[in-house]
Amino acid sequence: MKQFLPFILIILLVGAVMYFMQDDYEGPFNPEYRSSSSDDFWNAVLYVDEDNDEYKIGVRLEHNEETINPEDIEAIEFFVDSSTIGFFYQELELADFDGTVDYSEECLPCANLNQIEARVLVNWRGEESRSAQYQFSLNLDD
Repeated sequence: MKQFLPFILIILLVGAVMYFMQDDYEGPFNPEYRSSSSDDFWNAVLYVDEDNDEYKIGVRLEHNEETINPEDIEAIEFFVDSSTIGFFYQELELADFDGTVDYSEECLPCANLNQIEARVLVNWRGEESRSAQYQFSLNLDD
């Protein structure tokens, strides 16, 4: 038993180090279905992702580096409106905002849809309050 004790301690030590040193790396953004739109402020993507017969619909916003400084944004919200689904995201106190928002929700009707027509309204507050609106047409046929 004394011979195995050092090996057990080493395994526990290595396991603890691996657990506490985990990287929060997110893989590349590659949803199954997506529709993009952009303007001077944001690059917006409406997407639907399927995972084990469960659908998620979401919006990803990435700031335009030429017109928006992410450190200046104090609050952001967006509203998604379509004939089949609607949702919103709101963050009124942003700390350490990196310029990207990615939010998704479960989409029960997406399994039976061929196409989603949606509108996204984005509001944000920095030095002044601003708004942008995006139109999307997302084809869900394989």
